[in-house]
Amino acid sequence: MTSLISPLVYGFSFCMAGTIRTKQKCPKCGGKFEGEPLGCLLCLTIPTRYFLDVPWKGERLKIYTGKDGHPIAHWEGAQRLLEAIRHEVDIGRFDPKEYQARELRNLRFENYVMVWLGRREAECRRQHLARSYFKDLKGATRNYFIPFFGKKNIRDIRAGDIEDFRNSLPETLSLKTVHNLLGMLHKLFQDAHRLRDILHLPTFPRIKTKEPVTRWIMPEDQEKILEHVREPVYRAFFLFLMKEGCRPNEARALRWGKVDLRNDVVTIAAAMDQNEYRPSTKEGDTRILPLNPEVKEALLQLPRALNGFVFVNRRGLPLSGCRVYDHWRQAAKRAGINITCYEGTRHSLASQAINRGVSERIVGDMLGHKCKDSTRRYAKMRTETLKQVWEPSPGTVPKPSPGAKVINLSSGNKKKK
Repeated sequence: MTSLISPLVYGFSFCMAGTIRTKQKCPKCGGKFEGEPLGCLLCLTIPTRYFLDVPWKGERLKIYTGKDGHPIAHWEGAQRLLEAIRHEVDIGRFDPKEYQARELRNLRFENYVMVWLGRREAECRRQHLARSYFKDLKGATRNYFIPFFGKKNIRDIRAGDIEDFRNSLPETLSLKTVHNLLGMLHKLFQDAHRLRDILHLPTFPRIKTKEPVTRWIMPEDQEKILEHVREPVYRAFFLFLMKEGCRPNEARALRWGKVDLRNDVVTIAAAMDQNEYRPSTKEGDTRILPLNPEVKEALLQLPRALNGFVFVNRRGLPLSGCRVYDHWRQAAKRAGINITCYEGTRHSLASQAINRGVSERIVGDMLGHKCKDSTRRYAKMRTETLKQVWEPSPGTVPKPSPGAKVINLSSGNKKKK
């Protein structure tokens, strides 16, 4: 039988790679627990809480929990944990932070993600992150991330856990929404890996989303909608979107200082983030566009606000996004046309231009696209050009196919004669 009191083995174990200790005393006699396994030889009692005393870089580390944050309650569990630490030391993977209670609390997903959101909120205040995107992050965290991952240690989350999360999402969510949720979660883990809070970045599944259908309307339908816009400022605003191809948030942020009526150009360099002005566009670019004559005439009819914004409401404030989309929906409904503001303005301008034979490069420059794929979606709407497949151009004579036989009826008739 192994003796409960073994000072030589006890001391040797600590010098080599740590040992198992306890702060508890025997509940019967009040004596110390000693030996391996720790216990009271007189009362035959054992501790219910253990800790590891591990030498590390000239210091003594006291480890009270495993990586899961649970206290060490059994001798066998303490032995397994000590062996795991020895193995990590041997392969150079030992990190004391993984066993510190405070660090473990911070690494719980529910705690870690809230700290991460705090950093994203600071980016919003500095206008480095869109407020609309931050709002989506908070909603995804509250509704999906925390309910699934909860108290899990972020370092223990693997690729299988990510796939389980994806499969747990409601089937009613669209593929695009699932794609966006995984993108937000991936950003969280990328930041954690960059900050060295996790050592390994889990693999994320790829979500193949369907290519969105680009809906657009012809100029005559746009005119019908404008006819049902009652307030002049909103009519000028929608006309500006239709002819200049800007995003609604860019037009809402337009100031008179960016409108050159003498040279007929307008500079797009800012955007509204929800209802706050941001001195940069979505793509962070600056676009100098020609000012359409119809747009110029409409702008000249608008009153000048003291704050310098071009499109303002009756109180002199920039148009709000909600009011813009509400006015568009009402006008489109009265015109009997089912189209959104974005589709009826920006999408329609690009699709109309592509169908007139305007090159994709010029359309991309007008819209401020940095990626050719963004413009390519409009090229697929080139229905007028595709008609050449089954409609020959005027003045051309169809040529016979290479394998076709040409029968000269006139020569045949001559032979018969």
